[in-house]
Amino acid sequence: MKCPIEHAKSYPFDIPDGSFVLGKDGWREIRAAETDETVIENRHAVIASGSNASPTRLADKYVDHGHLLDDPIYATRAIMFDFDTVYSAHFSRYGSIPATLAHAPGAAADVFVTWLTDGQLERMHETESIGINYDFTQLFGIELTIRGKGHLDNAHAYLSRKGCLTKDGAPVPLAEINTEGRRWAPMSQEQVLDYTRSLIDPHADSDTFIKTGVTSPARRKQRTQALEQYALPHGWHSLIFKS
Repeated sequence: MKCPIEHAKSYPFDIPDGSFVLGKDGWREIRAAETDETVIENRHAVIASGSNASPTRLADKYVDHGHLLDDPIYATRAIMFDFDTVYSAHFSRYGSIPATLAHAPGAAADVFVTWLTDGQLERMHETESIGINYDFTQLFGIELTIRGKGHLDNAHAYLSRKGCLTKDGAPVPLAEINTEGRRWAPMSQEQVLDYTRSLIDPHADSDTFIKTGVTSPARRKQRTQALEQYALPHGWHSLIFKS
């Protein structure tokens, strides 16, 4: 098992170059043609902009719920226009600063769309701290181009209730996620962890800071609260319908 400190630094984990399918026996890359309408009909289209685009992270979420993968999860590569993948202003239970979306006119972010059954979506809600760290929302009026499948003008997403972490008054994008026309300076996970340490506990050792955030829920909560003064809203309230 990976060291918790190294695991925290590894966010958003391993994201493949192409679309993939996750089943009970693991995951594999797929061709766009495999996700035709007969496969994904009656499923929920949920944008994955952070670690939910990692098949290994998705597998972890369903490891004790294998029956939910009797029907595999399909994840298709997509481009989301006028948005960027940025850091949320909170710490995850495994020590990372996780992702959210921010309105970024002119940008085009690489994301995935996960196509989830009702049961898979219910389990996903359980892993996303709905009502605490994230809201499950439907975005309308968006431009989302799915490779091999055309376009969507609306989809669901998990949006941070804590807002977007900022540096110098601007959101901080994930360096690990490619975005064309990016307007803000990105950071890697290791860089953003060190940045938040400098804001909250500048005299702490970097690895000790991460380890404490993993092992102490109370300290993690305090640190998240401390980030509130460095948070901005996502910036597209008129496009959101909360469900």
